[in-house]
Amino acid sequence: MEVSKPIELTYIDELRILHNVRLLSRHDLNPVYSKENLRVQFDLKGGIRGTITCYLCLDERELSQSEKNFLFPLFVESMNILVGRQITLDAELADQRITMSPPRLSMVPSEINSSFRSMTQKYELELDDLAYSILTEYSLEAFN
Repeated sequence: MEVSKPIELTYIDELRILHNVRLLSRHDLNPVYSKENLRVQFDLKGGIRGTITCYLCLDERELSQSEKNFLFPLFVESMNILVGRQITLDAELADQRITMSPPRLSMVPSEINSSFRSMTQKYELELDDLAYSILTEYSLEAFN
């Protein structure tokens, strides 16, 4: 018989992606409400099952096509690195056999309100002098 339990991943305080790009964890308790979000989603299978969805908050941001061409792949790769590092560094998950799907990017803007969601972490994606809010939402269960 398999027994499931919810999994909560630990925060990564800072993750350097490139020399001028980093992710910083934000531990504030203020909920985030955002209407303009692109999202990338990862499915996990194996000893841990579920989804991890990462949102790039773009409210009140006007991006040129060249900025989008730079930012969107960087966002996807940053989330891929973040999720991989969280799974690798988490003591509870490090020994699990986990298969992670390739990232699926949705370009259709979605709405998110973190006050109605559990298991949400907030990060800032810093690029030189710009910062973008990132929300990561975890819906994971461990099966024994």
